[in-house]
Amino acid sequence: MVLDSFRSSVDLGELASVLALVLYLYPGSDGACGGEDTSRMDGVQHRAFRAHERELRALEFHAIGISSQSKRAQQRSAFANRVEHRLLSDPELLLARELGSPTFTVNGAQCYERLTLVVTEGSIRKVFFPVRVPARNSAQAMAWICLQGSGASGGDAG
Repeated sequence: MVLDSFRSSVDLGELASVLALVLYLYPGSDGACGGEDTSRMDGVQHRAFRAHERELRALEFHAIGISSQSKRAQQRSAFANRVEHRLLSDPELLLARELGSPTFTVNGAQCYERLTLVVTEGSIRKVFFPVRVPARNSAQAMAWICLQGSGASGGDAG
């Protein structure tokens, strides 16, 4: 499945087969999905992953944020929050349909629920749902990865 970012297009399946990933799905603050706190919580989650970028890379993992936001809205968010990792735009919620991941509907528009996936060797190893505290989400994923003791390889799906 190919998803766009404001920088380029990415074949997520291909990327997941060659890199260990931490994918965090978030609602996005533009359009119908944006509620009072959505923009703030998105920013908190982006900054948390930015803060742990070096540690994730040391563990051979790459963070990627995915939402139904437009590429333009993601570019604004990336700039405002100094996000260096990829943000992918999935306005059709293709990933949600493929994985059966949870979404919600606001004013007729479907949006991602906050959810984080740890993916190695093309397989989902861990799902964090619900993500109640976006500020701790990256540390939670990193702690789980460290507990596996194997860096980017291995682990269980539980």
